[in-house]
Amino acid sequence: MSLSKIYTKPIAYLTSFKRLIRDTIGALLIRDWKQMEKENIMPIEGVMLPEVLRIQGEGFENQRQDMLIRYSTKLKKIFYVIKSQNQVVGYSVYYIILIPTFKGFKKKSVVCSISIDRNFRKQGFGEKLLEESIQEMRLNKIASVLLYVSVNNASAIKLYEKVGFRIIRETTNICGENERCYEMELSLV
Repeated sequence: MSLSKIYTKPIAYLTSFKRLIRDTIGALLIRDWKQMEKENIMPIEGVMLPEVLRIQGEGFENQRQDMLIRYSTKLKKIFYVIKSQNQVVGYSVYYIILIPTFKGFKKKSVVCSISIDRNFRKQGFGEKLLEESIQEMRLNKIASVLLYVSVNNASAIKLYEKVGFRIIRETTNICGENERCYEMELSLV
């Protein structure tokens, strides 16, 4: 057995464990989540999941359907779906992390995945989905919103900058293996 195989397995287990802890804490943090009334935007319901998975599949090469299925039940209060004429046309899903500060902890939200059906892009659905979900983040005292986007996804970067996100740094292996992406942040305080 090669050394890389011996090293890789514990790293995968550790990553899975960290994700489990993060998701459990996130679920606790949204237990008392205050929801706003949003036009055509709502938390995901089980019957919407097949459409969300279809939209994700056409939008991303590295499909993490298992993650979306898990978050559709565990984090459903911050898993938003946008509709047009009663049809699901996009989604965004977040998770919450705690960041230690000198005064305690602050809550940050991370856009885990966002996508709009390719037939409904460039019609304002992505912008509306982001803006209204971010308003709800403010209501729930989230300090900032983070996201990661491929450096090659110019239209998404333009949308995120329009909503107020700023590029923090360039990183690799978050958007995909050996793929360069930007970490972007929107401060809410």
